[in-house]
Amino acid sequence: MMKRSLTAAALAVVLAAPAFAQTATPPAAATTTPATTSSTATPAVSGDKFVATQATTDWRASKLIGATVYGSDNASIGEVNDVILASDGKVNGVVIGVGGFLGVGEKNVAVSFDKLTVNRKPDSAAIDKITVAFSKEELKGAPTFAYYDPAPKPATTGSATGERPRGMAPMGGAGAPAPSAPAK
Repeated sequence: MMKRSLTAAALAVVLAAPAFAQTATPPAAATTTPATTSSTATPAVSGDKFVATQATTDWRASKLIGATVYGSDNASIGEVNDVILASDGKVNGVVIGVGGFLGVGEKNVAVSFDKLTVNRKPDSAAIDKITVAFSKEELKGAPTFAYYDPAPKPATTGSATGERPRGMAPMGGAGAPAPSAPAK
């Protein structure tokens, strides 16, 4: 019993050691934009495989999605519904739900990420405000964003040539042998 307790305590210390060794990061700047570049904009990279820290100008998609977007007249125009990423890891666009009420009648419009101005709350990782230079009417008039939707594959139940797999007997229909009469 004592051996198990000591083993569990030793394991807890070993697992907790990396957490104690981490250093605190300085608080983020109060206001940043995606286009801002500075020495703090480059994340700390461990080797060439991993990103170790988030830069002060980086945004987490989980913080962007659901955030309210304000137009040039400071009126709420919608919420961020999605973030579209390119295969090279760059943000291709931000999908904003415009119009409607409680999601009914809402239209998705995608804008380039550099068209957004994202401000942090002071001394926080949370978003204070997202603004765009467009009005609600301009975004309502913009083309509806279409998500990629591959064409559905046609449903098939057999081979394309009409041949049945070898070793299988035909099942009724034209050309099938008639059932034999019951013996008397």
